Amino acid sequence: MPRCPNCGQKTRRTEDWACQWCGYPLLSSAYKKIPKTYKQIQDEKSPESVVPIRKEELEPVAELTLDLETEPEPEPAPEIESVPETELGPVSKLASKLSELASELKPESEPAPEPETAPEPGPEPEPAPELKPEPTSGLIEATVEQLSAAYDADKAAADAKLIGKTLKVTGVMDKVFVKDYLNIYYVLLAGTGKSDARKIRCTFDSKRGAQLRQVTEGGAATVQGEYAGYERNIILKSCVLVR
Repeated sequence: MPRCPNCGQKTRRTEDWACQWCGYPLLSSAYKKIPKTYKQIQDEKSPESVVPIRKEELEPVAELTLDLETEPEPEPAPEIESVPETELGPVSKLASKLSELASELKPESEPAPEPETAPEPGPEPEPAPELKPEPTSGLIEATVEQLSAAYDADKAAADAKLIGKTLKVTGVMDKVFVKDYLNIYYVLLAGTGKSDARKIRCTFDSKRGAQLRQVTEGGAATVQGEYAGYERNIILKSCVLVR
């Protein structure tokens, strides 16, 4: 069974195309359908629908006892008979003869190792773009590709530099999600020329729902919002559409 990309649990989609556990939009037909809406499932999970378990139905757990008196005693180890020194005479003579022959053999000199050649230097990696706020407003303007390159270079450094900042990001509207009954209003901004660039998840307030319904997927857009960290995507909150 496919897993939900938001909560990670194995799930099926409801009649209104949402995860049965967290309400996350499931737009793929690979998820099996439940003949219920997400709100109906939440109503079924109310405390009134839970049947209490009576104490009489609980079976007593049998006590476990350990029989410590029946452990077998360890058997004594067999004794090793000593060999008389007189029987080792030929062996000791052979060992002394081998040591004399080894001292007469001189080891051959090993060839000097060839000097290692230094590997040719490869192309230097491109430096990550600097994300500097404007001196007057403190606003950071960047494209989706520039933010993705900064995170690929150093996630911790990029996160520390953007925390508490307002970003103005330009990209392409990849997906638009407007679900009034689930209070879900966000878009995914993708890069224009780099398919493997990270996407920007821009979350809006409910009052921006009417504006988001007029947005066309695949068109260029600029979104401004507060940086709120990163998970699978870079996250912006309290967003507004600039153009």
